[in-house]
Amino acid sequence: MKRTILLFLFTLMFINAFSQWAIPRQMRAENTLDRLSDRNGLGSNDLLYGLPPSPGGVKGSFYLNDHWNIANIMLVDSEKLLEGYAVKYNLKDEELEVRSKTGIKILDAKKIKSLVWKDSLTQSVRYFVNAGDYTEEGTPLRGLLEVVADGKMPLLKRTYTSLQDPTYIPAFDVGSRDAKILKKTAFYHASGNVLTKVTNKKNLLASFGDQSADMEKYMKVNQLSVNKEQGLMRIFEYYNSKFKE
Repeated sequence: MKRTILLFLFTLMFINAFSQWAIPRQMRAENTLDRLSDRNGLGSNDLLYGLPPSPGGVKGSFYLNDHWNIANIMLVDSEKLLEGYAVKYNLKDEELEVRSKTGIKILDAKKIKSLVWKDSLTQSVRYFVNAGDYTEEGTPLRGLLEVVADGKMPLLKRTYTSLQDPTYIPAFDVGSRDAKILKKTAFYHASGNVLTKVTNKKNLLASFGDQSADMEKYMKVNQLSVNKEQGLMRIFEYYNSKFKE
């Protein structure tokens, strides 16, 4: 009888000790250990059930340039220049961030008449004007327009942003979880304060009036495309050179 009781108590102690092991039994199972030698691991389409996917973020920037550029600023209703300030232009909010000794100041684009900055990376000089001075199909624009080529018929560029939704598909574990900020551009030529969007070669040539034949020849000889900024700049520089002050 005593031997039976002792055997029973020993069995309970063994079970209790087993249940207190730090490593769960499933982790010590032979087939689990064997899988550690499988270098392939999870396949690209395997899902970790019970583990939420990492949250996506937003990639990209709302700034026209992410770096600071030294600029001169002319305000609306003022001929006085604010000179030598480091600036960045926020396309989304249509605001100019101005770095000063007392911190970052915000200047609404509608208060800016004209702006010129020297790109701190490329050293190129870029000019901007208030988009509110121009209309497209009767509607005033907002923000700043970059002057690509100036003269009788200026070529202006509008840069704007859009947000691309994440492309992630959980069922297949493919795509990106991040939203992306995309920068897009549109080009216009100006007649007075009226803007016309550059859409194709035919419509552009019609805008040149009695100079259209010469402009078409110039574009053909120089192999200039209306779909590229560099080509458009050369086209308008040539056209405007005919009407120098």
